[in-house]
Amino acid sequence: MNSIKPLILIASCSAVVGCASMTPTTERIESYAIYNVQPNEGTTTGEISNAMEEEVRKEMSEVRINSNIPPSPLPEEPPRFKMTDAFSGTQLGALAAASGNSLSVPSCEEAVMTLKADDTSMSQYGENTVFHLCLQPYTEGYNIDIYTAFTKKSGGFSAATLGATLARSVTGDSSQFLPRTIDGIVTGVEEAGAEVTLVESYPQE
Repeated sequence: MNSIKPLILIASCSAVVGCASMTPTTERIESYAIYNVQPNEGTTTGEISNAMEEEVRKEMSEVRINSNIPPSPLPEEPPRFKMTDAFSGTQLGALAAASGNSLSVPSCEEAVMTLKADDTSMSQYGENTVFHLCLQPYTEGYNIDIYTAFTKKSGGFSAATLGATLARSVTGDSSQFLPRTIDGIVTGVEEAGAEVTLVESYPQE
């Protein structure tokens, strides 16, 4: 009887999503969005950052926040995040490069607030979301830089992974909640007293 269950799962998977879905696959999808923020008179940095934090806490499993001193003098142009390899030149970096993996992370050198969050609620199904957010001041206002990386595993002969593959064909994966989180951040900052405009994104909206 125990040997029949995997065969049923495999047959079901082949019938619904095809034989290709049986190949163990790990997929990582990166995206970003940059918003310009023009605060209304009297709106403070703390009110903007608190609104951002509150929205992220609603969706993510774990949140880590750093509040920093603003640069002096403030830059005339809004800074932009950069991708850096924190393990470049190390043995861990070499092992990652050899296996085709990337250890690059976003860096915001002049941010007054940086936030890193993880959503591991679907990790048992091979899904994980990493979320980086920076509040970057300049003379005329702020930029909010948002970076996301979504990883999912599919295929293989694990009952959990096969079940998740079948479910995604019907309901989609948990990356669909990322736009909701970003929209919540924009709405929260607007309600805190600021005008928010999309400057740049990838994939383009």
